[in-house]
Amino acid sequence: MRTFERIWGDLRDGRHREAYIVFAVCALLTVLGLVGVAERYLLSGLLLAMTFLVYRTTVEPRGGGGLAGVLRDRETFVPFPELIKGASTLWVYGPSAVNVLAHAADIRRHLLARGGSVRVIVQDPTSPAVDDVRIQLDDATDFVRVLESSLATLDRLGGQGDFAYRLLAFSPGFSLVIVDPEKPSGFLILELHGFMDDNIAGRMHVRIPRAESLHWFGYWVDRFEAMWTASRTSLPAQP
Repeated sequence: MRTFERIWGDLRDGRHREAYIVFAVCALLTVLGLVGVAERYLLSGLLLAMTFLVYRTTVEPRGGGGLAGVLRDRETFVPFPELIKGASTLWVYGPSAVNVLAHAADIRRHLLARGGSVRVIVQDPTSPAVDDVRIQLDDATDFVRVLESSLATLDRLGGQGDFAYRLLAFSPGFSLVIVDPEKPSGFLILELHGFMDDNIAGRMHVRIPRAESLHWFGYWVDRFEAMWTASRTSLPAQP
C-alpha cells in the first residue's frame, strides 16, 4: 500500500515520470516478446524508451532541483489559507503560533465549521523556559505579549468543533505545521529556529509530502504526538 501511495504521489506531483514511463514501456515490450512479436519491433520500442530517458536527463527539474528546491524560506510558500483548503486535520506547533493564528477565521471556516480537527501547541507562559525562548527568537517583537495574544485567540477558538490546544514547557527548536497526517495527500512544513533572527520569515523551511517520504513524514508526525503528550492541557477560558 505504501508503494502505491508513493507512486501515485510521484505521478500526481510530476516526480520521476520518465522512470515510470520507461518501466511501463519495458514491461510492455517484455510481454510482447513473450507472445511472439517480431524482434525488430521490440528493439525499436526499447531504443525509443532509452532515447526518451536520455532526453529527460537534459531537462532541469521543476523548482530548480537540488537543495534550492528543498530548503526554502517562508515567503516561497502559498498563503496559509491555500495550504488548508480542502483539509480535514491541522496540527500546529509554534512558540506562539502567531503566524498561523492570524488566520483563525480561515481555520474556523475551512476546518472547524466543516467538521475538521485542529490541534495547536504553544509555549507555556508559566514555564521558566519561556525566558530562554524569548532570548532565542528574534527581538523585533515582544514574545511574551505575542504569546498572551495567541492564548486569547486559542481560547476564542475553543469550543468550536474538534479543537484543542496545549502548552509546552520548553522549546524543541523548530515549528511544525502538519496537514492531514493520515491521508495520502498529507504534508508537513518544518521550520527550523535560528538564534535571534533579524527576520523570522527568513528561517529555513522544509516541506515534506507524505507520499514523497513516508519515513520522514512519519518521524515528524511522531514528534508532534510526543510533544502533545508532554504538554499540559490548557486551562478553561476565564469568563
